[in-house]
Amino acid sequence: MSPPLLAGSLLRPFTSSAYFSGLRNAHFLASVPMKKRGVEGTLPKDYFDNKTVVVYFSAGWCGSCKFLTPKIKKFYNAVKESEAGKNLEIVWVSKDKEAAHQEEYYEKNLPDWPYIPFGDENIQKLAEKYKAVVIPVLKLVDSEGNVAHDRVRADVEAGIKADPVKTMEEWKKILKQ
Repeated sequence: MSPPLLAGSLLRPFTSSAYFSGLRNAHFLASVPMKKRGVEGTLPKDYFDNKTVVVYFSAGWCGSCKFLTPKIKKFYNAVKESEAGKNLEIVWVSKDKEAAHQEEYYEKNLPDWPYIPFGDENIQKLAEKYKAVVIPVLKLVDSEGNVAHDRVRADVEAGIKADPVKTMEEWKKILKQ
């Protein structure tokens, strides 16, 4: 079983908890089991170190998500080719109701983004932390799990029409990277 994401408080990042003292200065996702297409097992604990992380809540049953996902993929692919975007990671948090639906949506619609396996308790904890009641939700987060910018969807939609790399550079400024 994975350690609790927030160690008992939705307001206190778990990196400050005594439970995680061994992970001091670790990325807040270090203890969350993640999978990624092309990677055997779960991602290493240091995978998100020095990365720009956007958390994306969606599901295969969600019509708005099906409309937004291709836009995010287009933005992601354009940005990943640039120096500014080489460390961009979009973490997919599925709100699907069955494991098979999560796997099908991932395989058919998403790039090789990291995701939390179906049924893991961290899905609900992240949804609560980021108030992802209605999906889709996109949040730019810092290494401690704080929301650095919550207008990511608007940025992505504007960025693919203008300059996605410029948008990425703005995100890096927000994160002081």
